[in-house]
Amino acid sequence: MDAWCNALRVACWGFLVLIGLFGCKETFRREVVFTAAELQAKIAPQFPLTRQGTLAKVVLRAPEVLLKADSPRVSLRTEMEIVPPLGRAYRGMMAFDAGVDYKADKGEFYLVDSRISALDLKEMPGRYQALAHELANQVLSRYLEQLAVYRLDPDDFEESLAKLVLKKVAIEGGRLVLHIGLI
Repeated sequence: MDAWCNALRVACWGFLVLIGLFGCKETFRREVVFTAAELQAKIAPQFPLTRQGTLAKVVLRAPEVLLKADSPRVSLRTEMEIVPPLGRAYRGMMAFDAGVDYKADKGEFYLVDSRISALDLKEMPGRYQALAHELANQVLSRYLEQLAVYRLDPDDFEESLAKLVLKKVAIEGGRLVLHIGLI
């Protein structure tokens, strides 16, 4: 009889814990929402991005954040300058997009997996366009993934509980929405 009572007691406590977790599931979930202007304010101060290579120095300046509807990726447009060791500098515009990644151990969001969609360097000879594209990719892959777009507040109880898992990234109504949480 005692074994049966103990088993019933354990089952009841387990049931109560599950009900408690289910009732508190909103505490373990969080939506972090950014407008393009808010992302712009977080990303722009981290520019310019500069890489001095053997063939040329590449500088990316003045990023402009664009959020395209129904896309899980953040689009950016930036001024670009390529300065070879000898000769003149080439200036133009570059457009690219990037995914959003979440590092739970730091509670930080980063732009990752960048893809260049347009590169327009005025007056650069056609034979150097592929090289310019490769140099731009190197700058993006080297520096972009180090730029934290957002950090969860460790002093905020809800954010500290929700910081374990990135559930979904979406652009909804012109806003970047990051769904994070345990449940």
